[in-house]
Amino acid sequence: MSIIRYVTGKTKLLGVIGNPISHSISPELHNTLSNYMGIDAVYVPFKVEREKLGDAVRGLKALNFKGFNITIPHKSNVIEYLDELSREASFIGAVNTVKIIENKLYGYNTDVDGFVNSFKEEAGTGFTNKKVAIIGAGGAARAIAIGVANEGAQKIFIINRTLSKAIQIRDIIISNIMPYKECPENIESFQLNDSACTEVLKLADIIINTTSIGMHPDIDCMPVPEHVEFNSNQIVYDAIYNPSKTKFLQQAENKGCKIINGLGMLIYQGIKAYEIWMDITVPKEIAREIFNEFKNYLT
Repeated sequence: MSIIRYVTGKTKLLGVIGNPISHSISPELHNTLSNYMGIDAVYVPFKVEREKLGDAVRGLKALNFKGFNITIPHKSNVIEYLDELSREASFIGAVNTVKIIENKLYGYNTDVDGFVNSFKEEAGTGFTNKKVAIIGAGGAARAIAIGVANEGAQKIFIINRTLSKAIQIRDIIISNIMPYKECPENIESFQLNDSACTEVLKLADIIINTTSIGMHPDIDCMPVPEHVEFNSNQIVYDAIYNPSKTKFLQQAENKGCKIINGLGMLIYQGIKAYEIWMDITVPKEIAREIFNEFKNYLT
């Protein structure tokens, strides 16, 4: 018989709360990270109902957790239980990472870093001086739009079925992010069915879908009309990673576009959360190796 010593009284405690939670790959990711980095920590998933969210947060705090992630449907509701928010989390209106320091809860949103780092890694380029079209206006769209603006995009087009929500993201970036606030023409909002939308998508160097349209099991759906024409000079990104190649990406690939799915964003936002909890920087070569391992694992 072997004595199991994976977890002791010195082990740092981490976790994730959400509902549902059984599908989450966060335990595999963060426990793998701890193994790579030689850190004595364990990460556990917790299914938490909405009415029990406050109890869960207080419980993790009482149990001396180092930190935890928050996933659907608690990313916005958790804010009322936190002491401070990062700048990005305030703009986005959602938190996916909490760090506990001296009995205080600090909320972060690591989707911005996760998206930017994964995109640069996989695309081999950034957003400087690029024209970027973003489809959708939810929490993921806000994070991605903030990341794109921070990285110096030349123009940003927000495209959504409900125009008012796209305008909200435009206003957040103009007021808080864009380095030249006197130039609001750098970011524009469009309704998805607007005739101008098709032309905007043709103009874009990079097209990003942030919606869940096309996600399993609705794999025959597209976030844009099927007549939209891609061109081979474009990079087309879909925040969905299941399926690994949505119909949206398949059509773009058929036109010669470089395509990227959302797995990298998922992995890199998790790595950023781990860096926040542990006050470390995960070396790029380790981050890249972990991403490649999970890409193979999930495929």
